[in-house]
Amino acid sequence: MAISKFIESYLVWKLPLEKYGLKPNHPFVEDYASCQMAILPENFFTEADRGKIQFKKASKWWFYSRGLEFEDNSRLEADVVVLATGFEGKKKLQSLLPEPFSSLILDHSGIMPLYRGTIHPLIPNMAFVGYIESVSNLQTAELRCKWLARLADEHFKLPSVMKMIEQTTEEIEVMKRTTRFYKRHCISTFSINHSDDICREMKWSPWRKNNWFSEAFSPYSSQDYCEEI
Repeated sequence: MAISKFIESYLVWKLPLEKYGLKPNHPFVEDYASCQMAILPENFFTEADRGKIQFKKASKWWFYSRGLEFEDNSRLEADVVVLATGFEGKKKLQSLLPEPFSSLILDHSGIMPLYRGTIHPLIPNMAFVGYIESVSNLQTAELRCKWLARLADEHFKLPSVMKMIEQTTEEIEVMKRTTRFYKRHCISTFSINHSDDICREMKWSPWRKNNWFSEAFSPYSSQDYCEEI
């Protein structure tokens, strides 16, 4: 918590977030725990200082003949308006699955419980890759694909349904304790443990570096999870 507070203070000092009304009302750790961190484009705030990038907060807006109009009667002229609304992946999956699986896909809190981020304990013969987010989505998804391939080749067996539910419930509780945005289903606060568990299940060593010093102080990359002979 102290480290996240330090990072938050540094970002507020380093970037003109308050100047442009961009400072969140929640702590930095909640953004990290819900995978809502973004990479800042080069010269972003330089262009904002020049007026090339403008910011506007509004709960209501509508189109007018030359662009957008807001609830405070201000207007923004625009040639193109891009609606970056995102999408509800859970609803898409529910629409694809037949009953009773469509009703089982979400738990009582509205989260999709996935064992090792891939297998739903109550939906047989189906896997979901790339749904749960992490600090590095491609790296995590690649490792899960390796795990899934070995599962399909019967190199190991899944635990019982109850054991898988216990595991996913424990992970969901961790997410609930760290961020109000837990329904985004992000494992950033325990991603290394997540990868270690996958390695153990594949009979790989969770120690992926060549020495203990690198293991303790060097970040993991996708190359650390290359194939084991």
